[in-house]
Amino acid sequence: MQYIYHEKRERLLNAIEFKPVDRLPVNAGNGTIAALERITGRQDYLSCPKEVYAQAMKRWDVDLVQQFVLPDRQDRSCGPGAEVNIRNGLLSVVYGMLEDWVKKNGPIKSPENFRDFCRTIPSRSQAVKFVDSEITACRWLELNNWGEFLKPIVWMPGHLCGTVGWMWYTSVGYENYLMAHLLYPEEVERLFAFTGEEGRLRNISLARTIKKCGLIPCVYSGEDICINTGPLCSPKVLRKIYFPHLKRAVEPLRDAGIHWMWHSDGNILPILPDLLDCGIDGFQGFEEDKGMDLMKLAETKCKNGRLPFLCGSVNVTTTMYTTPEKIKVEIIRMVSLAKTRGGGVILAPSSSMMENMPVENVLAFYEYAALPSINRF
Repeated sequence: MQYIYHEKRERLLNAIEFKPVDRLPVNAGNGTIAALERITGRQDYLSCPKEVYAQAMKRWDVDLVQQFVLPDRQDRSCGPGAEVNIRNGLLSVVYGMLEDWVKKNGPIKSPENFRDFCRTIPSRSQAVKFVDSEITACRWLELNNWGEFLKPIVWMPGHLCGTVGWMWYTSVGYENYLMAHLLYPEEVERLFAFTGEEGRLRNISLARTIKKCGLIPCVYSGEDICINTGPLCSPKVLRKIYFPHLKRAVEPLRDAGIHWMWHSDGNILPILPDLLDCGIDGFQGFEEDKGMDLMKLAETKCKNGRLPFLCGSVNVTTTMYTTPEKIKVEIIRMVSLAKTRGGGVILAPSSSMMENMPVENVLAFYEYAALPSINRF
């Protein structure tokens, strides 16, 4: 078991770093209950979701689970977020500050409400008071230990490294949030400056912990900044108030040689230069049916001089609803892309598979992705 784990880990890291591999690594793309039960021969997913999921991924010879997401979201009750206190040590304290503000002042109903909240956030220099490097290291190790049941598959926690959150619209509403960017950029930047410094301090601890304990030197995070046509907010505004703080936050990981895989929804091409300038060197989640040009991204060099590594990309909103043969064609496309680029590809669906996806198509993806006659590099 330990040997197989190291084999999968080496395959994954070699693919990321454009080194020789026997085949491209395969990333878990969730699944459907029907497919999980079919491949395991079980009928007790609803009562044993964690166990059935892990058994299915091992049967499919998956190499990486980058985020534990179950088909019916039972991961919320049995996943890492339920078993590890990630809020203490890995998540921004601003979430708690916002909850307290709402309790005192009522819900955010206008850009002015959000502006007023941002004014209460401590300055960037105060972030050090809210970050305990030892607790951060402890939580990361707890997350790593949580994933032991997945071995020999490599476990990579999702969205819990020191990023700079941008998706505050989920808490305060799209209109309030986006209008505040234009009307009150200085106040909104106060939010990003503080959370960016939190992220930087946590990433210093994470980089040290990953190196010291020999953990997988790659983190996975990202923000849903874009829709089909591009960013939800003006790139000019983002370049002034957001990206400088993201760049500062990512710096400790980049300097330690740790890879950062960015989750990218929508068309990120208008802000791709900004993401690359921040030191991000890998991307996951390509909605090619929504205007994202994967081939253009594949040809664009990162700040480190390499091409970005890519985790994808069989489209879950189009191809995965067609036929097994078309899924096979898309997997061959990604294997061919890896050969052209000299590596840098992890095979995966573009996002999580939905429960209404044909079971034969789910089975086909995993079968073809691990098939030597197709995935030979």
